[in-house]
Amino acid sequence: MLKTKKKTSAGRSSRFEGTASRRKDGTPKTAAEARAKVAMSRLEARIPTPVYATMERAATLRGLTLTAYVTAIMGEDARRTIEQTEIIQLSREGQIAFAKALISPPEPNAKLRAAAKRHAELFGR
Repeated sequence: MLKTKKKTSAGRSSRFEGTASRRKDGTPKTAAEARAKVAMSRLEARIPTPVYATMERAATLRGLTLTAYVTAIMGEDARRTIEQTEIIQLSREGQIAFAKALISPPEPNAKLRAAAKRHAELFGR
C-alpha cells in the first residue's frame, strides 16, 4: 500500500492512503468510505456579489452547501474540459472507417516503409 506525506498549508505533514478505493481485504469501498480519506486543498476566489448570490441560491435548491455545490460544479466542468481535449469522438462513418482500417489495414506505402527502416536503424528491431 502506497503511503505518502503531504505538507498542509500550515507546514504540518499529514498522511493519506494512496489506495483509498479498497478495504484491507481488497474489496471495493463505498463512495463515502473512499471520500473519507481524500486529501483536501483550499481554494479562494474573489467573485462578484451577484454571482455569489446566484451560486448560494443554486446550492440551496440542490440541498447542498456552497462548498459542496462549487466542488461538484467545478469538478464536473474540469472532467468535461479534459474529456473534450483528450478523447477523440468519431461520427458513425468515422467509426466504420476506423474499424475497417484496423480489420484490413492498407499496404504500407513508400514513406511508411522508409520511416520503419529509419526507426529500425536508430532503435533496432
